[in-house]
Amino acid sequence: MSAATRPGAILLPALLLSSFAAAPLRAQDGPIRLSLDEAVQRAVTVNEDVLMARAEKARVEGSATEVRANALPDVSLDFGYTRNLQTPVLFFNTPEGTDQISIGNDHDYAFTLSVDQPLLDFSLGPARSAARLAARAADAGVESARVVVAMNVRNAYYTVLLDEALLRVQEQALAQAQARLDQVRSFERAGTASEFDLLTAEVEVENIRPQVIEAANTLAVDRDRLKRLIGMPLDAELALTDALADPSPEPTLEEAVQRALSNRPDLEGQRLLVDFQSENLTAENRSFLPTMSWNTTLLRRASSDDFLPPERDFSQTLTTGVLFELPLFDGRERSGRIQQAKASQTLERYRLEQQVEVVRLEVQQSHRNLGAARERIEASRSNVRRAERALEIAQVRFASGLGTQVELNDAELAVTQARTNAIEALFAYNVARAQLRRAMGER
Repeated sequence: MSAATRPGAILLPALLLSSFAAAPLRAQDGPIRLSLDEAVQRAVTVNEDVLMARAEKARVEGSATEVRANALPDVSLDFGYTRNLQTPVLFFNTPEGTDQISIGNDHDYAFTLSVDQPLLDFSLGPARSAARLAARAADAGVESARVVVAMNVRNAYYTVLLDEALLRVQEQALAQAQARLDQVRSFERAGTASEFDLLTAEVEVENIRPQVIEAANTLAVDRDRLKRLIGMPLDAELALTDALADPSPEPTLEEAVQRALSNRPDLEGQRLLVDFQSENLTAENRSFLPTMSWNTTLLRRASSDDFLPPERDFSQTLTTGVLFELPLFDGRERSGRIQQAKASQTLERYRLEQQVEVVRLEVQQSHRNLGAARERIEASRSNVRRAERALEIAQVRFASGLGTQVELNDAELAVTQARTNAIEALFAYNVARAQLRRAMGER
């Protein structure tokens, strides 16, 4: 198996999952039967990348709520208390000199109830639209994270299936070598095989045994990776119920590209960001327009030498009014914000154009990989049939004394390699199909 097709190269960097968010699975419950769809569904619920995307969505929604609040009244209630340790004085000049008169009392209280309501703000509408667009873009980010997680889980699931199949191939090879060793031993006892033939057969068995051990260890490691991806305890026993799928009809390249451009959540999120920057630019352009707001304030004060002032020491005022503001000059601060908004809008448009081309390339590469894997499957399966037929002939020749042990060794090795190639070709097809689904924006 090439390095490019090993699990570490196929899977994206391991995505840590929160097993607490998933339903508890206990090892003592026995083998857990898990289908591919169940694994995907579990992962897109507990994966930390998905959880972080959902947290980002909550943060953006909070910002949208903050923007919407700008159109609602702002009601505040304030209370203040002052203890005058030394009361202020007024100075008066008299014929006898300067007199000081104390003003105020030991205790001052102030209660203020204020209501502010914006009446006119031309930038508020675009700002609220921008906030809604940002929230929708965050939704697209959550779905994009789920699509990537789904592909990673599918690849991990396929890798375990591959490891199980490769282990079976090695076990078959070991069984064949052991059967041949038993046969050579019987020939050696009958005097028709030499010590060299016996030693060669024994060496072949011992050469295959480490490969079986390595295949079993690889299977255990990759199975643990899958458990971690889906938030399953590592000590749980896992039984996969699905198998590597045979080739099936797939969309044409043009169909795949169109589906990707329509379905990719990351593309949708980028389109929303372009619209968001457009609304933000509109809001900045309208910031020079006049604004108007209404204010009503109720002020109730008390000043008394008593800590709890009597009613006669209170005074009350009630005011209301409208504030009209027209920006005239701000040192070109507004011009700077508009320039930044225009640059951000242009930047997001370029990113969208770039992302569209990246999506087209991803779909094209995935589609080509899928076609190449399909061809590999057809070629490898035909080769397995030829190798197995050649092995049958070699076994007959060896049993009848017409063939050599080297000839039989070569035939068995060819069968093992052909079976391995066929399994890897089927694995590559399934991985390519998972990558194409992700490229088209599907889980």
